[in-house]
Amino acid sequence: MATFKTHLTVAVTFSAGLAGGFLITDLATPKTAFFYGLLGSFGGILPDIDSPRSVPAQLLFNVLGILFATLVIMNDSFFGIIHYSWLVGGLIYVFTYYGLSKLMAKFTVHRGNFHSVLAAIWFGLATTAGVYHLLAARELVAWTAGAYVMLGYLIHLGLDEVYSIDFRNRKLKHSLGSALKIVSLRHQKSSIFLMLATIGMFLLTPEVSSVIKFLWH
Repeated sequence: MATFKTHLTVAVTFSAGLAGGFLITDLATPKTAFFYGLLGSFGGILPDIDSPRSVPAQLLFNVLGILFATLVIMNDSFFGIIHYSWLVGGLIYVFTYYGLSKLMAKFTVHRGNFHSVLAAIWFGLATTAGVYHLLAARELVAWTAGAYVMLGYLIHLGLDEVYSIDFRNRKLKHSLGSALKIVSLRHQKSSIFLMLATIGMFLLTPEVSSVIKFLWH
């Protein structure tokens, strides 16, 4: 299994390089390109959320808590009075950092369904829906943001598989195949739940017409 530093370094390198390409070709503004690179880097450490007691996971929950709280505070129109937005934002941070991490520790298994391609798709779709509905971004920007998170996620899974091969001694480790899998066959109930959740999340995403139009041209 690759280290946290390796996951973060590779994800940042790939995401920054791709975002730089978007910037050079005028496919994104500097601010949007930076946003894409940040999301890709975050996606590169996101799979370790299923190991909530680890230092990387604690960092993830901290970042998620700040992110969710910030989204609520920025959208104070949801509550009418900005003071309530700060209060709700603070409560969301506390729940995310403390409550959600405990729920993850209780109901997840390391290298279970969170280390799967389907999970990468779910997080990509969730990012797309969140950026579109909460940040009021354009459809193409929202879908690109989701793609960056999914790319970072898949890079993490791929690195774990590469590190499951002992090239020096020419042998395979027992962890081979536990990261880059479509879905976990050992945890069938959670796999079915993740499939349904992915379908549900797709229904919350914006139309893909602008993406198809962009790719077609």
